[in-house]
Amino acid sequence: MNSEPVTPTFRDHDTAAAPVQSFQRLEDVLEAMLQSIEGGEHHVRPLLDPADPAFGAFIEIGSALRHCLQEPARRDYLVSRLKPHLNLIIGLLPAGIQRHGLLPPLTPEQRQAWGWRELEAVTDAELRQWLIDDGRLIYGELKRYELENYFDAIAPLVRPGGVMVDLGSGLGKVVMSAALTLPLARCTGVELLPYRHRMAQERLETMLAAGARGLAALPARVAPGDALALPAGGIADARHVLDIRSRIHFIEQDMFEADVSDASLVFIYSTCFAPLMDRLADKLARELPEHCLVSTTTLPLNHPAFRLIRQYPSQTVAWTSVFLYERIGALDTLPAPPPAYLYQPDQDEWEARVRHEFAAYDAKPAY
Repeated sequence: MNSEPVTPTFRDHDTAAAPVQSFQRLEDVLEAMLQSIEGGEHHVRPLLDPADPAFGAFIEIGSALRHCLQEPARRDYLVSRLKPHLNLIIGLLPAGIQRHGLLPPLTPEQRQAWGWRELEAVTDAELRQWLIDDGRLIYGELKRYELENYFDAIAPLVRPGGVMVDLGSGLGKVVMSAALTLPLARCTGVELLPYRHRMAQERLETMLAAGARGLAALPARVAPGDALALPAGGIADARHVLDIRSRIHFIEQDMFEADVSDASLVFIYSTCFAPLMDRLADKLARELPEHCLVSTTTLPLNHPAFRLIRQYPSQTVAWTSVFLYERIGALDTLPAPPPAYLYQPDQDEWEARVRHEFAAYDAKPAY
């Protein structure tokens, strides 16, 4: 695979995109479809259901942590339990126990009715796994200009007719944008949270409706062989838009159970996945076909099965760094991967900052 660097002129902000009013070309239809999938970062996060068996243990432990946060007399104990696991926390305090988290606000009586434990009865192993899971539930979404930069950067390396998989696809923006922008045969999003999976499907229907309106408004009927200029360069034909429904798939599933055996491009918005990267790298090394491309954000893949072919520092392609790898070699011929390195904040500095955060927390309204 060619690894000579390609340096597009990257954008550094979103330009104001006026809604498409006049549909004269097939490219106008594609633009309207891209516009229809914007704005997902502002969605309302519904709270997790305590009766959902998939998240019962997560809510139990998270509720115990939040109880310690809410009760000043228990904060010393909260600090002592979190200190050994700082490399798993995104920010100062776990996102899940804060006001903007996905945990439902339960009273002590409600927690008792569920038979849930206090934090003292939660083991360190359980707490560690909870913090890993909490990071997986944090939502992030690249802005449109960042995705445009990303597609411009990788387009010369993407095999036409290939298969793209987004692990942790959220509301589906990357999947749908890729299906519209690149000459891929199939784009699949894998998302763990049911509400995000549901919203991705709803967003897809919105995009398809925008496409149908645009096609109906064109001055002449589109023929399948009509030429279409793709946003990241290259030429496709009208089937790229006409058959878009058949090329986009969303699956509600744990990313570690996803089938990636036929992927030619894997996208991972991995900024909050630090504790998962070794496990992800091992899965992809064992299951991906040779020469598959894998891109990550913020965190690299430290595994000899992957050769780094591009690295884009923060504030070039996106707000964070972006890494692009190629899957190489037979796994049994590769050396063992080096041990993972996770950032470990200074415990005393973290404690001082988090105690200051407690004061700010108390100054805000209750749940």
